[in-house]
Amino acid sequence: MREVDDVPSLDLLRCFVTLHRERHLSRAAIRLGLSQPAMSRALTRLRDAFDDPLFVRTPRGMVPTARADELAPRVVSVLEAAAALVRPTELDPAQLTRTFVVATSGFVDAQLLSRLTPLLVHEAPGVSITTRPNTDDLAESLASGRVDLMIGVSGSVPRDAHRTRLYEESWVCAVRRDHPDVGKRLSLERYAKLPHLLVAPGGHPGSHVDTALAARGLARRVVLRIHAFAPAPAIVAGSDLVVTAPRRIMEPLARPFGLRLFPPPIEIPGSTIVAAWHPRSQDDPAHAWFRAALVAAVKG
Repeated sequence: MREVDDVPSLDLLRCFVTLHRERHLSRAAIRLGLSQPAMSRALTRLRDAFDDPLFVRTPRGMVPTARADELAPRVVSVLEAAAALVRPTELDPAQLTRTFVVATSGFVDAQLLSRLTPLLVHEAPGVSITTRPNTDDLAESLASGRVDLMIGVSGSVPRDAHRTRLYEESWVCAVRRDHPDVGKRLSLERYAKLPHLLVAPGGHPGSHVDTALAARGLARRVVLRIHAFAPAPAIVAGSDLVVTAPRRIMEPLARPFGLRLFPPPIEIPGSTIVAAWHPRSQDDPAHAWFRAALVAAVKG
């Protein structure tokens, strides 16, 4: 059995294939960019490796032996396979079968994944998505491959992750249409006095709203704290609570739930929503396609 070191190199195999096609030492050398002596040395090494003359010099050029003719298609296959290893894989989304695990926040689920789903159904019917909450172990989950992609605010992205910006998110306040204590505008004084619904996806105390109010020497009364934005419109529609939520969630739901929307009466910093992934997935063709589909869904 041959040792790996005894196997002809890819460069030698290229010399063999070129000589088999050209049937002429000088022409093969020119095609490969080699000198004729270098080509002669390559042929000597090939003969030693395969223990066969391989090519016999005749008035009609270098005629391959029976062994060379037998080897030629197999060597071509080896070279093509080697080239495929370094050639980017061409991806056909329609043939892709894969489940992408996406860690995301509830307010992203409602607006973004609803746009992405029709695209997947039409372009990649074999692709599915599983979501899970953004948690404190996100960096390790991305590194281990348990999570393919995270979607969330830019400040929550692990340090070593690649990222792409999806959109800028701003805030809006919502109350039911016939709220007895809110007129045509929502003043800061009224806002601070109203009972509040607080959505805390991470379950942590405090928020941008509380920080902004505290800077003015104000505080709000939180009556109900929930972990997801999905129930918020229905809760506000059936109560006197006010909620401060992402604009992209509340605007499409204001009419169906009978809500009135107001700009926050206090400056609340917006958020940059990004998609992020581990460097290990950067050059995966399927992953790259999924990222592009996500960006297309945002723009659509």
